[in-house]
Amino acid sequence: MDLRPSSSHIWTKCAAMPLMSSRVPPGDVGDPAREGTCAAWVAEMVLTGAVSTAADMVGQSHENGWLVEPDMAQHIQKYVDRVRSYGGEIHTERKVRLNQHIAGTPDAFAVLGSDHVLIVDDLKYGFGLVEPYQNPQVCIYAGAILRMLTARGVRVDRVVIGIYQPRAWSPAGIHRIWSCYPEELMSFVKTIEEAGNAAQNPNAPATPGAHCEYCDAAATCAANAAENYRVYERNASQQQRHMTVEELAKELDFLEMASDMLKGRKSAVEAEAAARMKRAETIPGWHMEQRAGQRRFTVPAATVRALTGLDPEVSKMVTPAELERMGASDAVVARITETPRTAPRLKKVAPGYYANLFKQR
Repeated sequence: MDLRPSSSHIWTKCAAMPLMSSRVPPGDVGDPAREGTCAAWVAEMVLTGAVSTAADMVGQSHENGWLVEPDMAQHIQKYVDRVRSYGGEIHTERKVRLNQHIAGTPDAFAVLGSDHVLIVDDLKYGFGLVEPYQNPQVCIYAGAILRMLTARGVRVDRVVIGIYQPRAWSPAGIHRIWSCYPEELMSFVKTIEEAGNAAQNPNAPATPGAHCEYCDAAATCAANAAENYRVYERNASQQQRHMTVEELAKELDFLEMASDMLKGRKSAVEAEAAARMKRAETIPGWHMEQRAGQRRFTVPAATVRALTGLDPEVSKMVTPAELERMGASDAVVARITETPRTAPRLKKVAPGYYANLFKQR
């Protein structure tokens, strides 16, 4: 069974996921996925020289129907500039194979000559933060490329795993990296391959956890359902006492996992219910309700002005992002703006987060 690197964060934790997902009928592709695919397409077009700049793509639509807007073009151009700054030989959207079961297409990778550094970057256009440290998807790409280069006699002394995520804020910046030695990378890749081998077993057990949030098969998974029911029973307990700090940490971990599992199952079950309703099936107590967006004018501003006597185009100060889209220098805008700090919130520390943060500094 072929395994997709993009879902490796699930099947490395749940060996039953690939087979169960293969039995689920394809559903509609969500807007975040369509937008991300469009962003990757824009980057590929610029990096391959099909167009000069990302701005040239504004107004065009990907085959999935997503429109390239100025904001996307600006973000992707900065990503392209970052990749080009590496120098060396740059490859984009080139399929690589780790083994007979695992193959995929990295967004971009470069091999630098005299430094003997392999850089593998992945563009993430969504808002859910993705970290580079032992990221299974990008490590699969890097491991496959490293094996290919080694077989060709190319020397690699260091591997840099990069996540470029332009729209989600992180204290580590929009381009986060994990630098490691080839041996360190391949040691982790070996555990990924072992998980991939386990997924080939048709009787592989399902292992519920936080990864269920993104699993296509969550609606049909008995293990996921049973675990969610156990979560409910645990939260329904009437016994109370103050927790120790160690217990508090464990409880936070548990609640985060439980929340992700429940979100994953809710999303999958809702998608199945919606698909059945589209096929004219009736779900007792539920229906498909038409939603409405914000009102918008159907006539030009001049007509609105003539009919109401009011000017609908009241001038106002643009945002810093809009000013940059108009052509203002990023450096100048940075000097005349500030990013206010909002109230801090509790967040789980990702493995290797502090080590990676100190490396970058």
